[in-house]
Amino acid sequence: MLAVTDTFAQYLSTELQLTSALHQLLEQELAALSTNQLKPLAQIQQQKSILLEQLQQQADKRLQWMTHHNYPHTSKCIKRPEFADHETIPELWQQLGQSYESNQHLSAVLSELVLKLRKRTMDQMNILRGKQNDPHLYNANGKSSGLNKGSGYTCA
Repeated sequence: MLAVTDTFAQYLSTELQLTSALHQLLEQELAALSTNQLKPLAQIQQQKSILLEQLQQQADKRLQWMTHHNYPHTSKCIKRPEFADHETIPELWQQLGQSYESNQHLSAVLSELVLKLRKRTMDQMNILRGKQNDPHLYNANGKSSGLNKGSGYTCA
């Protein structure tokens, strides 16, 4: 029984380390985007892709191991006697869950920031192209009204 608990604790610990490393990268990405430092983003993105792949593989290993041993994939698993009395498994499980929630929240913040930056960039490009912020309404002849026919500051 000791090998089962130690193996499970190792799976949880390794996955927790990966989620913590991912959180650090997400924070670096947020800092870079917030300060318009675009150069480190390519490197961060590459590291993040590698880390996400490793995390997916580790989570898959843990879930396959749990399935193989007929353990539920929910918090009911750590309530089993062999895990509930273990010195670190309940704490690791809780930390892992919190880490996933924290990363999910930070990812949502990043997503929102990227969308805002994209909109700002598109608005700036429209200004450079001479486009007005126009809802493109149609007149009585079925033609769009209010469109600027000029070429603006740049030719697209």
